[in-house]
Amino acid sequence: MSLLIALLGITIGSLTLFPRLEIDPDLDNYVPVEMDNRVNMNHMDSIFGGSEMILVMLKDEDVVKRSTLKRLKNLSEELGNLEGIDRSVSPFDAQTISTEDGFIIMEPFMENIPGDQAGYNELKSEILGNRMASRFFSTDDFELVSLMLMKDSDYSDDLLITAIDSVLLEHPGTEEVLLGGLPYVRYSITGNIKKDLKVLLPVALLLMIFMLFASFREWKGVFMPFSVVIMSMILSFGVMALLGWNISLITVLMPIMLIAIANDYGIHMIARYQELAQSENPPSMLEICRQIYTDLKRPIIIAGLTTIGGILGLLTHTMIPAAQIGVLTAIGIGFSLILSIWFLPAMLSYFQPVGKVRVKKIRRVMSADKWLRKISHMVTNHPKQVIITSVLVGVLGITGIFFIKVDTNIEGYFLGNSKVSRSIKLINEKLGGSQFISILFSGEVLSPEILQRMEYYEKVLSEDPAVGTVSSPVTLVKELSKGFYNVDEEGYNQIPSTLNEVYQFIEIFTMGGNEEAVEQFVDYNYENSRLLVSLKDGSNMEGKRLLKKMQELVKDDPDVSFIAGSSLTKIQLADMVVSGQIKSLMLAMVVVFVLLALIFRSGRAGFISVLPLSVAILVLFGLMGFFGITLDIATALISSIMIGVGIDYTIHYLWRFKEELAKGVGHKEATLKTLTTTGRGIIINALSVIIGFMVLTLSNFAPLRFFGALVVISITTCLICALVLIPSIVVLVKPRFLETK
Repeated sequence: MSLLIALLGITIGSLTLFPRLEIDPDLDNYVPVEMDNRVNMNHMDSIFGGSEMILVMLKDEDVVKRSTLKRLKNLSEELGNLEGIDRSVSPFDAQTISTEDGFIIMEPFMENIPGDQAGYNELKSEILGNRMASRFFSTDDFELVSLMLMKDSDYSDDLLITAIDSVLLEHPGTEEVLLGGLPYVRYSITGNIKKDLKVLLPVALLLMIFMLFASFREWKGVFMPFSVVIMSMILSFGVMALLGWNISLITVLMPIMLIAIANDYGIHMIARYQELAQSENPPSMLEICRQIYTDLKRPIIIAGLTTIGGILGLLTHTMIPAAQIGVLTAIGIGFSLILSIWFLPAMLSYFQPVGKVRVKKIRRVMSADKWLRKISHMVTNHPKQVIITSVLVGVLGITGIFFIKVDTNIEGYFLGNSKVSRSIKLINEKLGGSQFISILFSGEVLSPEILQRMEYYEKVLSEDPAVGTVSSPVTLVKELSKGFYNVDEEGYNQIPSTLNEVYQFIEIFTMGGNEEAVEQFVDYNYENSRLLVSLKDGSNMEGKRLLKKMQELVKDDPDVSFIAGSSLTKIQLADMVVSGQIKSLMLAMVVVFVLLALIFRSGRAGFISVLPLSVAILVLFGLMGFFGITLDIATALISSIMIGVGIDYTIHYLWRFKEELAKGVGHKEATLKTLTTTGRGIIINALSVIIGFMVLTLSNFAPLRFFGALVVISITTCLICALVLIPSIVVLVKPRFLETK
């Protein structure tokens, strides 16, 4: 009783820590702070400021009209005054620069909004000729116009987006309004994480209840495993809060994993209880509880330890949330193991055993027996054919592995019809892209020599199909030159020939109240500048190719300090995903091999046990390659989870088979008995995992949907291997470790 009170106390204590939990949607925080790109980005922010951009876009058949432009101007003025916004930049902030009687004249580009179609057509021509204004429009069709809000990076995304939405409601119009930019993406991730937790957890729990009742047909078989799962989830979330870890996109997997896995040990307990209760002279409930504790304590502990070992393979991931989810899930599974061995039998002893009438109903439900008998007949009579077929399937899987692609582009995480997905598509197609890479220059950055090299880099990069826009001090200086020279003069739309002339351009422009436009590209002391490249295609493949091209382009430039950008974080993350996948897979397999070899005191036991896992892994990755499912921050976790879960089925089969051989029966009889008893528990166990992870197909994130589908495939493969391949190997090889006591 004291143990039960202690376990309940731990659960309640964990529950009190829940208010500390916070959501972190920032992809940069998935990588260690010492990673090169993150260090360089912090240095870049210290030079040019840590502001982030939010795009407010108005979409209509034609946005160059009075109502749309007036609405845009009102929004720009009001949004610019919001707390958390450093400044608002729109087409109305663009300048026209000209000379008159030897003086520089700078006037607002759109001081007056035209009132007729002729004026609109003229304005469109002027937009096309003004680089400072054209960046706000989709100049190919003029269906889109935008304004940029420079956000204080320390201000809450949620509070700011909510405030922006309120302002938008106060200024209605016929145009569709869409938001974009990294802060809005993070805001959307946070919202979708909350939605997933609110929807997926209840659905998964309800499906688990349904599955347990359908399997056992008595409420004891539902309540016991269910209580183990709930207590395990509470403890894991409590530990997360205690350690100060935040909920990330892939943290959504943790409670689903526990719902699917943490009830497995309880399922075997309940299955064994019903097996004993169905005997001709069933023992008392207390005797049954003692018996199931004696019979299953060791195999459940072994299965639990191998599952924990497999899950802890995630610790090899450099990706921070992956390692965290490995620790938290392992803690939850460990707690469920303790609860299943001691808490569940103790609680079960307070109930009455199932009645005779109920036993008959349960037996009718156990229609799986006839299928298990057929499997037994197949594996005992045709073991070689089963093994050969498994080898061929594995070889086929190997060919698919060569087609696997890695993509951690966060833009692909949202489903096609969502608002954030549509806004990302519009920005990429119409406004040059929302992801950026910067080249930092240090030294006499406004010298004509450096500016000419920048101009050359701009020209080369602008021709790349993945590049949307390229901006630098060159863009600004050449635009300013139009105000110093007439169209027919040398120097018009050109880089000045002297450093002093460049300084003159910049200082006159700055004195006109345009400091913020200059500070985007050049620091206060004119010692650092940057060339800013936007990406129309944010995929990893294109990002890597473009990065390599930029590195080759500037490799001999002594004034280039480094290349950095938020879009490069996902490229480094992709490398981490691949290396983490390989390391976690190897560690999990080694842990399972060693544990099984120690438990059965035979290296052959370890080898035989990892064979079905190897087949399942080859099938999994082969299908990913053939169907074009990318390896991302979610799917990279599958192998460790599959190994940790899938090995349980092999352990339970081998343990029961060994017990049956110890009774003096032959291999055929032991196979039949094991499949029709423990095999039932294995099937229910696998179904609970499959049903639990199927819920992820309802997620708001594409990677989690693919993850759910892949787990269903991998666990089904592990189940088939445990019930078909392992018995075939055992019957054919007759390993000695199963015949020794």
